Amino acid sequence: MEFETEEQQIEAVKKWLKEYGTTILVGLVLGVVALYGFRYFNQQGELTKAETSDAYESVLSILTVQNDNEKFIAEVATFNLAHGDTIYSNLLSFQLAKLAVEADDLGTAAQHLKDVLNNAQHATVEHIARIRLARIMLAQDKTDEALALIADAPKDEYKSSYEMLRGDIWMSKGDRNRASQAYEAAKTTGSDGPSHPNLDMLLIELSNETTVAETVADVE
Repeated sequence: MEFETEEQQIEAVKKWLKEYGTTILVGLVLGVVALYGFRYFNQQGELTKAETSDAYESVLSILTVQNDNEKFIAEVATFNLAHGDTIYSNLLSFQLAKLAVEADDLGTAAQHLKDVLNNAQHATVEHIARIRLARIMLAQDKTDEALALIADAPKDEYKSSYEMLRGDIWMSKGDRNRASQAYEAAKTTGSDGPSHPNLDMLLIELSNETTVAETVADVE
């Protein structure tokens, strides 16, 4: 559309603003609110993370500095009510499990590790909880449950640890052939990382036992 005079242009702008100005203004206001609202909530989120981290350090210091186990256990329960869905809760539960093991309370230790496994906030946390829980089960002679727990576990970089654990379980069950296979798999998959200090010794021992058994079988 062309305008013959400047007055016509001004009148057209006034008319346009009258019809659409409110909508544009609302849009601008909402945009500004959204922008600063996002920044506000982002800042609040960072503040919350910092507060949670500080709270975690405070609770942990009760154990590491004050050496007060009972107070630590109570404070962890309070912490979990407010921050139970954080990785800090997972880390404190690991500490609770450790205390339970030191007190020879494997049942309580297992429960703490199950809590972590059911609420793991990171894949690494999940692996550690599963492996430690399986070892608790092994110590409780719950070998079938331990095998079931790690049967479908994602291997990733923890494959060697799972195979080593599987070998220990089969050894406990008296199946040295399967134990040897698991230890071999642990050695193979763990070639890029630190080897278990007893792994080579176990493999040599099992290999010698197999050789002796085969020799006896041949003599018979």
